[in-house]
Amino acid sequence: MGIEPLIGVLGFMGTLLLVLVGLLNFSIFRKQLRIAREQIDTAVRQLEIAQKQPDLHLIQRAVTETQNHLLLFVEHPKLRPYFYSEAEWNAGDEVSLDEIKAMAELMLNNFASALMHSAAFPEYPVRGVDRIIMFHLRRSSALREFLLENFERFPFTGLTLLSLKNETRDQVEADLKRLVEAPNVDDSEIERRKGLLQLYRKGEVREPIEFTAYSMKRRR
Repeated sequence: MGIEPLIGVLGFMGTLLLVLVGLLNFSIFRKQLRIAREQIDTAVRQLEIAQKQPDLHLIQRAVTETQNHLLLFVEHPKLRPYFYSEAEWNAGDEVSLDEIKAMAELMLNNFASALMHSAAFPEYPVRGVDRIIMFHLRRSSALREFLLENFERFPFTGLTLLSLKNETRDQVEADLKRLVEAPNVDDSEIERRKGLLQLYRKGEVREPIEFTAYSMKRRR
């Protein structure tokens, strides 16, 4: 074979080799591209899950804060009527007054925490929270009495709890007047209560949770 035909054959084989190498590289590139896309999809899914975690956490917290007293009712079923069906304590009851007050304190503290989370985080399921609180406040004299007797212990949520406790604005205002006129309360607390009364009188009809948000902002 002459030199020129040999050069032609070698050139063709070189070109064919380059084509094969190019096809191999293209195959590898496509595989790498597919892996990269899968990694991106995985990252996106992980990001979506991470973004939902706070919402899921807040929902779980709402359930815990408004319902963790249920276990105590299972363990002490005789307490239940005082918080579900307007039962009032009388001397001689099997349940002591101290037990009822302790349960009222626990429930109101949990409700206050739930309301503050509702005011601070828009993801918090406020609609379910306020309905649960309203249900118990309107069916338990023990809760209502503890709230009015210890109103200073709920500086952020007191007005919201009063709003959920009552059915009308006049009833809320009447409670606030009673609190302003209550004996054995220091001057600073009386002034705070007067401020809440003025706020309620001047404010337009609003969602009860807004009172908690307002109180939290004022304290910052």
